[in-house]
Amino acid sequence: MSVPRNFVTEYGFRVHAPGYITPEEARAWLEDLKLQVIALGGKPFGLMVDSRTQRANPTDTQELIRESMVWLRDHGMVRSVVVLDSTVALMQVLGLAKATGVYAYERYVDSLKDPNWEARALDWIIRAIDPDLSPPEEEQER
Repeated sequence: MSVPRNFVTEYGFRVHAPGYITPEEARAWLEDLKLQVIALGGKPFGLMVDSRTQRANPTDTQELIRESMVWLRDHGMVRSVVVLDSTVALMQVLGLAKATGVYAYERYVDSLKDPNWEARALDWIIRAIDPDLSPPEEEQER
């Protein structure tokens, strides 16, 4: 089983969500995260979702993830980042994010193309430095 795990961080939360996630696992993850968010008492937070090794999830799981984003935004999430290691998965979620308006506060980072993916993800969450507008360091050095 690949139940996503939630970790409390200085900026909010980090989710480790590898592999194939069933709807039941997604529900358990969301319920755990909701309890942790509610414990913040309305304080704003950021979220990093490490989805490396994830390729595809069932439609029901995807729907729960979409619902979670709405709930998290309504309960204090300021910015979030999803880290992937699949170009196909990245393109799919990026297209969905732009089509649904989620892109306004969520970014997607391809860890295979950006060796500094974690720093860039944290820059977005903590400092609002858009990873889509700032090229990886190796490109800046050219």
